[in-house]
Amino acid sequence: MWSYMLENNVVDLLRQAGRRLYVHMVITGGQALLDTLHGFKSLADSTWERNIIVWLNEYFGCIERDGKRFEEMGAFRENDLKVYGSVHLVKRNPDTFGRDLEDVISRKLTLEEAIKDGPFSILTKQRLKMMQREWFEQLDRLQLL
Repeated sequence: MWSYMLENNVVDLLRQAGRRLYVHMVITGGQALLDTLHGFKSLADSTWERNIIVWLNEYFGCIERDGKRFEEMGAFRENDLKVYGSVHLVKRNPDTFGRDLEDVISRKLTLEEAIKDGPFSILTKQRLKMMQREWFEQLDRLQLL
C-alpha cells in the first residue's frame, strides 16, 4: 500500500489539499521483531516527513533485543526524526484480553461495534472498553487532529 502511495505521490497530493498523512507502523515483539524492524526501517527510508506513528505491540513478547528497547535500537535512533509518536500496546492476559481481541478480529468487528452490539458477555465488553480507552487516550495525546 505504501509503495502505491509513493508511486502516485499521494503525500504531496494530500499536502496540497491541506491534509497531513500519518503512517501507522506496527512493531511487534517475539519472533517477528526483526521483520517488523526491517519494515520500519524501509518505511522510514521512504518518507521525508515526521509522519510515522509506531504501534509497539507486546502481544507476542517484549519489544527488546540484546537488552535494548525499541527507542534504543539503531533502526529507531537512525530515524527518530521521522517518528511523530507512538502507541504502546502492553501485553495483557492472553486467556482473557487476548482471546477477547482475537474474537473481535475474527468476527471483523471494530471495537465500537463489539462493545455496542457484539455477542459478547458484559465482562468481555468491559475488557474491550479498557483496551479501547487506553489506546484512544494515547492517540489523543499525539494530537493528530
